[in-house]
Amino acid sequence: MSKRLCLMFVGFVVGVAGTLYLGQTMWVQAQLSERPGNSLDNPIDTPRDLSGLSVKNPRIRVVHTTDPPREGGSMYLQQVDPWLGYQWGRSLTQRNFRERDGVYGDAGKIDGILLADGVTKMMDRSHVNSCGACHNVPYRDAGAGMTIAKNGGSGRNTPHLFGGGLLEMIGLQMRLQALAIADTNRDGWISIEEARGKRLVIPNLAMGDRGERVEIDYGSFEDKDGDGYPDLNPVFFPVFVDKDGKRIAFARSLKFPGVAGYTLEVQVFGFAHLYLPFRPPVSTTIRAFTATPFDIHSGLQACDPTTLTSPKENGLALVSNAGAQQFVTAAGKDRGGVKHKSKNGVPGISLDDPDRDGYCEEISEGDLDMAEWYLLNHPAPARGRITFDVVTGEKLFHKVGCASCHVPDWHLNAHNPDARDYTERFDGDRRFFELDVAFNDRNHRMEGRLRSLAEKKGKLWLPKRGAHTIRGVYSDFKYHDVGEAFYQMQFDGSIVRQWRTTPLWGVGTTAPYGHDGADLDLDSTIRRHGGEALAARKAYTALSDNEQRQLICFLNSLVLYQTDQLPCDINGDGKIDKNFRVQGMNTGLERFNPEWLFRVPGKIEGPIHNVRGDSIVSHALTNVRRAYGLDLEYLRDSDGDGFPDVIDPDPHRPGFRNGVK
Repeated sequence: MSKRLCLMFVGFVVGVAGTLYLGQTMWVQAQLSERPGNSLDNPIDTPRDLSGLSVKNPRIRVVHTTDPPREGGSMYLQQVDPWLGYQWGRSLTQRNFRERDGVYGDAGKIDGILLADGVTKMMDRSHVNSCGACHNVPYRDAGAGMTIAKNGGSGRNTPHLFGGGLLEMIGLQMRLQALAIADTNRDGWISIEEARGKRLVIPNLAMGDRGERVEIDYGSFEDKDGDGYPDLNPVFFPVFVDKDGKRIAFARSLKFPGVAGYTLEVQVFGFAHLYLPFRPPVSTTIRAFTATPFDIHSGLQACDPTTLTSPKENGLALVSNAGAQQFVTAAGKDRGGVKHKSKNGVPGISLDDPDRDGYCEEISEGDLDMAEWYLLNHPAPARGRITFDVVTGEKLFHKVGCASCHVPDWHLNAHNPDARDYTERFDGDRRFFELDVAFNDRNHRMEGRLRSLAEKKGKLWLPKRGAHTIRGVYSDFKYHDVGEAFYQMQFDGSIVRQWRTTPLWGVGTTAPYGHDGADLDLDSTIRRHGGEALAARKAYTALSDNEQRQLICFLNSLVLYQTDQLPCDINGDGKIDKNFRVQGMNTGLERFNPEWLFRVPGKIEGPIHNVRGDSIVSHALTNVRRAYGLDLEYLRDSDGDGFPDVIDPDPHRPGFRNGVK
């Protein structure tokens, strides 16, 4: 009997071991969201998704390059094949990362920025393995999502990132406009003397631009209240510098020894924060806004020399490939202190392992190039159906005073690289396309029209960087005290009383509302306002029931949409084809699918019979390798370990748990 039990036990152990081995083998070959196969592929070796909507490219770290001819490098993907670069960035933000990618380092550990007591951390680490776990409304986009545990027990609601690049460009322009007012000698920073007697007032629109132009007062450049910080609205974050304009990393205030003044960051993202020592608590750029969540939420640290490098030691890092000034305050934990030597001049793999999980360079500099490229160009929210009630509600929105904070429109000045004054060297609109989206009453649906914002120069697509007026943002980007009902006690007992005016675009499809997601409808959110917004709330509650309904109808017309399913004129012929042909195949209704716009467009499998014998159209691609550039020099990964051959010391031997073998 005991012998039989022993044999049964041995058999059980062998069976479990075999299952684990096979399971691990399959796990290495494919992950849940990575399904590039069509009906002819063995689904064990190449998982299928005949809908064609899953992530198709394998997890390969993109190599950062600054010269487009290096095929498959990040600048190639941005300027030679920009739609492919857009899709690689999109896949990076939507895919489920796995253990071999380094996900979940220090899982459950309390981490993040310090709260006001200088000790308490804002949240716990490593709770999702995909950005799409939270940013998933609508699905497969950088949308809105659930409320997560962050800063305090009431949590923070996940905002959408539609139009994120436009917000970033507003913030970077505001920074230059502020410096133009106060940096008298144009040395790149504001001295204590220069700050005296100056206020920061910025208009939302250029003179003569259509729309409501308002002068927004962001406070005084001086420290009149003596708290050691300039009396600016907190959307402007000071970076303290010495008499030579060099950043003093550990300066806590203008009173810190050696501080002669400050330069600025403008933080147009996030809900709210308190001033904290040493680093800003909210990311200034979409690049930093991507790298930080990769670390905190998924345990994936980025090695990013773009944000680590400060040539003048003034707090400014490098300008990214996408054209955005970066800041060293956003530098991540993986500093690349030890790097594997490269054989071909390409920067070697960082052997730093900040979370000590055995996996190195979990997010590469090139990965961030692509994530930034995607989010820079992610389409803006739109307006849904415009009815009589919507039009009337918009007028009421202005009448009751909501627009005094929720400022509708903003203007981006054109790029002017030759300006003698650095404060006039605006970036312009750095996107490479615009998606015009509106409701078609005849077809009863949202529809789009693709417009190029780039010009072709040889093989390169270069953004024109012209002026652009952004319609329907609905924010002044100021921090306001909107009453006790919005106050949040953080984990350390400190109280957050001011909140950035949330941009209202997309608000009609992003419930729940409020920084804490506590309001399930817009009427409740409005009635929750007090403090600086008390007059507007009273004016709203004084409206008739029907007028209140109309105002809510207007807000509900500010919508998001599923980009890759949006009926859209992408070939510029002025119509949306019912039978849109790509690579000789009928793909069905013409829609905004980046795969149709690659340098080598995706080719669908087409009509087949499914496993039940039904006639269907398979949208799985038959040319994934060519379309996604997997044989390009800087993307080729012969051993499938996630590191391209050009940076892999042993490109034909899988490994890289420690970055060497």
